[in-house]
Amino acid sequence: MPKSFFQYVLIPADSSLAVESKTGDRSGGLANDELVKSAKDYFFELSGGAAKASAWQQATPEQRHAIAQQWRKHQNDQNINMTDDQILNYIQASQTNPSCEIMALTVPTKGNDYQAVSMYTSDHSSENEIKNERACQLLLDCGHRLPETASRKEAGVYGDVFVGRCYDNEQDEDEGWKRLDFTHEDLNSNSDWIKIAKSINGGGGSGASNAASLSGTMNQMNMNPSTQDDESLGYKWDQAGEEVEMRFIVAVDVKAKDVQIKFQHSSLSVKVSGETLAEGATGGAVVVDECTYTLQDDGDNKRELCVILIKKDGRVWAHAVK
Repeated sequence: MPKSFFQYVLIPADSSLAVESKTGDRSGGLANDELVKSAKDYFFELSGGAAKASAWQQATPEQRHAIAQQWRKHQNDQNINMTDDQILNYIQASQTNPSCEIMALTVPTKGNDYQAVSMYTSDHSSENEIKNERACQLLLDCGHRLPETASRKEAGVYGDVFVGRCYDNEQDEDEGWKRLDFTHEDLNSNSDWIKIAKSINGGGGSGASNAASLSGTMNQMNMNPSTQDDESLGYKWDQAGEEVEMRFIVAVDVKAKDVQIKFQHSSLSVKVSGETLAEGATGGAVVVDECTYTLQDDGDNKRELCVILIKKDGRVWAHAVK
């Protein structure tokens, strides 16, 4: 079968540098998306990830145990039900594996012919990185607020970013998901796709949320009528890239031994002290061995149970558990 290619762009944070056009191979599909792989490798190299991975490999058993104990202390629960190896695997995966943050400029809707445009940024950004004015403008053009972080005085996107487009329609049994071209010309504020994004059900933001809040964007647009509000769910949830977080408020005396969580390929059960907090089918398939949870104080005599699900693919979920 002949190779089929798609185009995407790299927008340097330094405005004096030209936007770079990139080419990727479509044959990997969603499971082995070349854009995501390229972005992860690019940011991994910038962050010094290889050096961090080498340091982990050279750590002594005593050093590894000390790191695990420090993590338990940070969670305020020395008896947390995770072995040293499980804790270290979780920490190492978050610090030494190639990864990136994905912000949805548009989510796929009927109004935009199920075309999603996403921005890929580093999830380990340095304080030395400068604000990416062109990326910020693109977010604003699509109707989103600029993201805010505690480490930055000014809201915005920092560092280099990639931008790409895909077709994503679960009802389409023939194609379902495939990469489409995103070119330098698509960065123009008067592009047709940006005009559509600003329209009703066009897939863009409403100015009330950050692009990184993918579930928030979909809920605001009423794209998923079956999604309930946070109060009726009994928990809050959000998603960013391959990670889904579910947060439950539990009693202050709850310990790790009181928590029973069953991760399965496409379902989840969360129980605390015998009470079921969430149970049912997940919004998509998960990588069971990489799913985990944390339990920490949340103030006001309460604790927060945070369940972390790792998606098997990069699709946007319409719900966490149903």
